[in-house]
Amino acid sequence: MSLVARSARPRQLALPFDAPLWDHSGLETALVREYGRPLRLTLTENRSVLLSFRKQGGVVYLRLHRMFLHAPSSVVRAVARGLRRTNRNADGEVRRFMNENLHRVRREPQRLPQIQTRGSAYDLEAIFDRLNTRFFESKLRVPLTWGRGSGRARRGGLTFGSYDPVLRLIRIHPVLDSRDVPLLFLESVVYHEMLHHHLGGVPDRAGRTVYHSRQFREQEARYPHHQQALAWEKENLAQLLRASQKLDRERRRRVPPRP
Repeated sequence: MSLVARSARPRQLALPFDAPLWDHSGLETALVREYGRPLRLTLTENRSVLLSFRKQGGVVYLRLHRMFLHAPSSVVRAVARGLRRTNRNADGEVRRFMNENLHRVRREPQRLPQIQTRGSAYDLEAIFDRLNTRFFESKLRVPLTWGRGSGRARRGGLTFGSYDPVLRLIRIHPVLDSRDVPLLFLESVVYHEMLHHHLGGVPDRAGRTVYHSRQFREQEARYPHHQQALAWEKENLAQLLRASQKLDRERRRRVPPRP
């Protein structure tokens, strides 16, 4: 790939709604103009590393996910500022763009599942509303639902909640829909996932998205029963694992066999 002259005018294309704003050469030209130094751009379909670069022989080799073809000029300038490492605010603007365009990363678009907030013991909507009022000035808008309860394990336990940044959906494991589970623990799980929606991810130096950042941990600790919830989880994890396995067996029995 040949270098693009700095004096060239970037081509920003006038295309239909939701079509790319740039082609490859136009985006590369715009980045060279903003960066002010030699740069070579490679567009990728990498779903885990959305932005990365290396410097070699006075040239920056920049790799961007193809979502950046949809980036407005302000985000392109922020990418260039990040390469110069002269403006910390640039990372925030690029991060917001990546979080808002994760739907371009998945190859097959997904639809929202059926939303079910009312359980046998707890109502997720009521819990969400209380937390939203207390910690987010009632500004968060994100659906949540009881999940299917697959019993999916993570290191040291269960995945009690998850946030899908593409669907913008919170799922809570149904094993927590029990009066044996204290409200403070369920609230801590819902609050954790609400923070994921609120803060999004932070790209590390390799371009991988980090969700449990320092800022995330600091805000998570604002929940007044945070330490108590962690202690309860540690004491009751074995019981929750058994309950999850039971739910999984019951769910499999309800699913009719394939013909």
